[in-house]
Amino acid sequence: MKKRLLDSSEAIVIIKIILLLTLIFGFNDGRENFVFSNWIVNLILTFLLTSLIVLINILGLKLSSKYYGTEIKIKIWNSQKFKEAKTLTKKILLIYTTPILNILIMLISNGKLYLANVLSFDYDKEVLGRKFPYITYFNVALIVFFGLLFNLILMWIFKLTGLDLALKISFWYILFNLIPISELPGAKILAGSITFYIFSLIFFLVNIILLQAINSFAALFISLLFSVTLAALYFFFFQYKKA
Repeated sequence: MKKRLLDSSEAIVIIKIILLLTLIFGFNDGRENFVFSNWIVNLILTFLLTSLIVLINILGLKLSSKYYGTEIKIKIWNSQKFKEAKTLTKKILLIYTTPILNILIMLISNGKLYLANVLSFDYDKEVLGRKFPYITYFNVALIVFFGLLFNLILMWIFKLTGLDLALKISFWYILFNLIPISELPGAKILAGSITFYIFSLIFFLVNIILLQAINSFAALFISLLFSVTLAALYFFFFQYKKA
C-alpha cells in the first residue's frame, strides 16, 4: 500500500504550526490605532500567506526525503520533550527551547519581534532497499536545504508579485529555520557538514536580504558566488590544511 505524504495526526500538527506562526506574524498589524476589522483582515491574510509558506516548505522536505527513501514526520519544536518532562521545574526550563518562548517574545514586544523557529521533524534512520541502509546526517542536511529552497523559489514569486507581507514572513521563516540549535532544521544542516552549513547559511541569507532590493537572478548569482567562495575558504583553511 502506497504511503500518503501526510497522516491525520501530522496534519493536525501542521495546522497548529500554521496557527502559531499566523499569530506571531499577524499579532501586530502595523497600524498606530487598533481597529478590530482591520486587524482581522490582516490576520486572515497572514494566515493564508503563512499557510502557503509552511506547506511549500513541508512539500520540499517531503519530496526530498522521498528521494532518499526515508519518511519524515513534521512536529513542533521540542514539543515531545516538553510533554515528557515529569516535573514542573523541567517544564519551566524547557520553555526557553520551545515555541512558548516565541509567544512570550511576541507578547512582550507587542508583535514587533518574530521568532519563527517552530517547525522540526523526525525521520526514519533505517531505509530498506538501498545499497546503504542508513540515512546519513548529510542526507538529512540536503533534505532541509531543498525544503528551504522551495521557500526561496516561492519568495522569488512573491517578489515578482509585489507581496511585501509575504516577503517579510518568508524572510523570517527562512532565517529562523537556519538557526543551528536543538532540533531545529539548521541544526540538522550543521550536523551533516559544517562546510555545507556555511554554504547554506550564506546562500539563503544573501538571497533573502538582496531580494528586498534587486531582482531574483542577480540575488541568486551573488549569493552563489559568496556562498561557494566562503564555504571553499573554510574547507581549505580549517579542514583540508588540518587533515
